[in-house]
Amino acid sequence: MIRHDIFADRVKTVLVRAGLPIASTFDATLSSGVYLEIADDERLPPEAFLRWRVHPMLQEHFRTVPHDELLSDPQVRELRVAQDAMNAVITAVLDNAGFRTRTARGERAGEILVGESPG
Repeated sequence: MIRHDIFADRVKTVLVRAGLPIASTFDATLSSGVYLEIADDERLPPEAFLRWRVHPMLQEHFRTVPHDELLSDPQVRELRVAQDAMNAVITAVLDNAGFRTRTARGERAGEILVGESPG
């Protein structure tokens, strides 16, 4: 829907104006920065999930670490710290611009759900 595309462009514009890069591809191994995905093309008002993508090298390392070593691996810890810090920045920038943000839950945990502010 056009309204969803306009909403996504508004969110991206606010983030870029704040100096945050936008992940340019669907494939996380090819881009880093803020990745935006429309939550539901049919639902109004539009909402989007945002997630911070670290550099592809760090992403690839995360995928190769055995499950039982995830909590102790220093590069995995680096990835989590970067994602948490950048999520805080993204939330602050969007809240200041008048968007409504909240932390996503369930299978989307670690992402930010952003929508238009009521009113």
